[in-house]
Amino acid sequence: MMKTITNLGLTLLLLLGIAIEANAQNQIEIVIVGSAHDNSKSTQNFQAVINKLKNFQPDMVFGEYLPAEDYAKLENDHWAKKAFQNKYDYVQKRNPETVKNIDTKIKKELKALNSFPFYHKTRMDLAVNYAKKWDRGNADYQIFVLETEMKNSFGKEEQAAYVKTLGSSDSLKAIKFFRPGSEYSKIYFPLVYQLKQDQIYNMDCQTYDKPWGIAWAKTDSLYKVMLTKAKADTTSAEAATVKAIDAYSSFTPEEAKAYNEDAYAGMNSQKYSVLDESWNFYGGSHFYGYAGFPTESVKAMMKQWELRNEGMCKNIIDQAKAKKAKRVVVGVGASHRKWMEEILAKNPEVKIINFNDLK
Repeated sequence: MMKTITNLGLTLLLLLGIAIEANAQNQIEIVIVGSAHDNSKSTQNFQAVINKLKNFQPDMVFGEYLPAEDYAKLENDHWAKKAFQNKYDYVQKRNPETVKNIDTKIKKELKALNSFPFYHKTRMDLAVNYAKKWDRGNADYQIFVLETEMKNSFGKEEQAAYVKTLGSSDSLKAIKFFRPGSEYSKIYFPLVYQLKQDQIYNMDCQTYDKPWGIAWAKTDSLYKVMLTKAKADTTSAEAATVKAIDAYSSFTPEEAKAYNEDAYAGMNSQKYSVLDESWNFYGGSHFYGYAGFPTESVKAMMKQWELRNEGMCKNIIDQAKAKKAKRVVVGVGASHRKWMEEILAKNPEVKIINFNDLK
């Protein structure tokens, strides 16, 4: 009897081990890369960052762009919709013709470029069609490729077509279709291009922007009240809170030196997560209950921020599953990284890999 039970137990353990291994093999490996939106003055070795991500061999690269279909869900006065409306109008003025079956047209253009990437006019048309579809991420990407990889080899007719279709480099920079200092131009677009993939995937979520703005405005107002009290009486409890926040929200000299030497390693560290929460949330959760600290309004801010990050994570998972991706890179503002890692880590179908653990 004991032998039978022992054999049964071993069988169950073996089956459990097989199930665990199968689950691990089916997990989507995701690297969330905390990034700076403005890298124009950075001394970072960006190719080293690209190489680490390229060695990971991602099937998909995501950017903090709003999915094309989500623009229609925004009110006309929403900042994101107004920002892209300017770009849409810019392209539409230069290319007023109506494009029928735009998704089919885009697929044909991608197929042609996959067979031969130097069909320059086809790539120009593709950039235009992405813009007309309100796919900012891929309009930006195709313009990046044209500006940085293709433009120097244009013939005279192609040069004329480019100016007619998309305008000059200065015009594209002014309308922010081409942003040389962005994290996309420095890292994620070159990564997609070097991987020989044909697009970037959009994953932002703007559903909670208005309640976030309300919570932020209330917190800012209450925080200023605390600062006023602290300034009026430097021996007050509020002054002690302000002093504690200032001390808590700083790198040590050694940490600052390491960060300045490799900002992308720094932005993806645990220490940065702590400081970033403090910088963005007026001190953050560490100061809940401190004298004068706007605890409840900061909690309201954090709730809306969490909802946004949950929406972004859902967009990633839905698209990765649809593409049956095994490895995914997500380029995102550094303030999102910790939140998204923690949200995705709760999903048994996901394995989170920190950027600093890549080789």
